[in-house]
Amino acid sequence: MSNDNTTNIQQPMAPPVGSSDLFGDSTTWPLVLEFAKRMEAKLEKNRHKGNREGWLGDDIDDLLDRLREETVELDTAICIGHVRMNESLNAPFMAQQIADEAADVANFAMMISDWHLARVPKSPND
Repeated sequence: MSNDNTTNIQQPMAPPVGSSDLFGDSTTWPLVLEFAKRMEAKLEKNRHKGNREGWLGDDIDDLLDRLREETVELDTAICIGHVRMNESLNAPFMAQQIADEAADVANFAMMISDWHLARVPKSPND
């Protein structure tokens, strides 16, 4: 349920020209890229629930509630994972579970960011 007019939704901003050059020397860029791939895999797995139009049409409070729920799931996975990480057979599985929950949190943070940025009025020069 949305109380905002979403008919004038802005498209996502393109990366800056030459942005790949900006990250060429970054030691963290490969980690960010790998995490983004995990985020996209989680979005793909849930694509049947909707896409960008879905979260842009959601009420912001609902998105915030989902972010909080996902944060609790991440916290739970971390607590369980720290106990089971000492068991060498479970360590890889638990690490993947924690990473997946972190991607869920990141996806809802991204949706909230996109929800707000899409509502910024376009400038006359666009």
